[in-house]
Amino acid sequence: MCHLSEELPNASLAALLATGRRRWLASPAAGGETRHVLLPPTERLPGPVVRPYDRQVRPRLLGGVIGLSSRRMRRLRLVLAGAALAACAALVGVAPAVPATAQPPGGRDPAPMNTPQTPSRPAPEAAWVELGPSGAVLARAITKAEACPELTVDKVAARMEVRAAPSPPDYPVRSCEAMLPREAKRVTLAGQQLPLPADRPRRIVVVGDTGCRLKAVDGFQACNDPRAWPFARVAKSIARWHPDLVIQVGDYLYREEPCPQGNTGCQGSPFGQNWATWDADFFTPAAAALRAAPWLFVRGDHELCSRAGPGWFRFLEPRPMPPTCQDLTTPYSVNLAGVRMIVLDTAMASDKPPLDPDPYISQFEALGTMAGSNAWLLAHKPMWGLLPDSSGTSVTVLNPTLQAASDNSLPPNVRLVVTGHIHLAEVLTFAGERPPQIVAGISGTLLLPQITAPLVGMDVAGQRLTTATTLAQHGFFTFVPGPQGWAATIRDVDGKPIAHCQLHGRSTACGQPRR
Repeated sequence: MCHLSEELPNASLAALLATGRRRWLASPAAGGETRHVLLPPTERLPGPVVRPYDRQVRPRLLGGVIGLSSRRMRRLRLVLAGAALAACAALVGVAPAVPATAQPPGGRDPAPMNTPQTPSRPAPEAAWVELGPSGAVLARAITKAEACPELTVDKVAARMEVRAAPSPPDYPVRSCEAMLPREAKRVTLAGQQLPLPADRPRRIVVVGDTGCRLKAVDGFQACNDPRAWPFARVAKSIARWHPDLVIQVGDYLYREEPCPQGNTGCQGSPFGQNWATWDADFFTPAAAALRAAPWLFVRGDHELCSRAGPGWFRFLEPRPMPPTCQDLTTPYSVNLAGVRMIVLDTAMASDKPPLDPDPYISQFEALGTMAGSNAWLLAHKPMWGLLPDSSGTSVTVLNPTLQAASDNSLPPNVRLVVTGHIHLAEVLTFAGERPPQIVAGISGTLLLPQITAPLVGMDVAGQRLTTATTLAQHGFFTFVPGPQGWAATIRDVDGKPIAHCQLHGRSTACGQPRR
């Protein structure tokens, strides 16, 4: 503790009173000794300041020497002791005690006066990481707040830019994005850690056609029943599988018409092209999988400008936001270690006449330089998929527009075609140099009938079908590399394997999973 020295000489006291600036303090030193401290003129003592000519303690000058009566000396010592103790507390870093609450005139305020806190921004409606062209890794978020969420990259604050401002009443949300460095090790958005790309992805998931069908011509799916519309279950199973990458091959919004009155299966569902429908059909049910891994998004025909195109460009398109909605965008590639993903926008490729293949001719011509040494072609509409009729006893080969534009030929280094659009799981292999065709339209929407027609040996756009596996069951595909090539597994909504397929070169072999 500190104390006013009892040995403070009268001459020093006189000097203190005469200058009003220098202050003598005494505090215990090492070994129990008392040391005097002379504060510099700039050091101010908290508390009452003793002025040398205060009327209450004005000294008497006696022959040039300041003199005080014993009574006034005692009073002065008490004042100096209080000031000295406060100064000592300041010297050793101890703040003087202050009341916990303010003392207003007339009594104690019953409510403490707390320091105002800056309110934190509300959690975003959705947040995820997606891959784009030229090695782009994008953090995306959707928020109802006035500003984009806080982003931290390797403990350094980073700025998110507004991709699309709110546009009420259909889109009362703000879409935000930020480009992430490939070497980033840890990224958090509004306190939530985001998944980052693996150096060499070895566990890949493919889903497609995930939304809940609400359309009179096709039927009204029971969106409120997770058994009838299982996309949320699929997303949770994907998260449990711990993927390195999730690919969605198109068609996100299916709630295009209002649920009929009295239909409890879809009662209360939003519909139409707006944020509420996007949230209900994709972002909320996909939340677990969005947190699990980066995504690669492919556009479907449900995302044409006349349908959900505005939402597609606001939320999922990986390239800069265009000034207006576009029905056709150029292909791009995403380089993963060991395989290159070529993304083709087939949203406007018609399934039936009249056909217009011309916009796609130049895009197929560009694939040769994009493919590298080993590529997969990702699209929504299949090159050589099998669409069953209502009974499943006959099939139509899709897509004639893409077949005409490509002349049914792809660059030799395109080793696999992965698509959706047909609401079945299909793994098809052809004679000749054509790559296998996989269809993964099984992750949520109403399924098509199981194909019962004989398939092996049939002509598919000029090539004989050598192997065919088709399933009408909700679920998703997983891919893992092996010594003989990629192994593809069709899984049910809970992640249980339904069929295993080994991809080797341009051939596939599928069988039942081992028990």
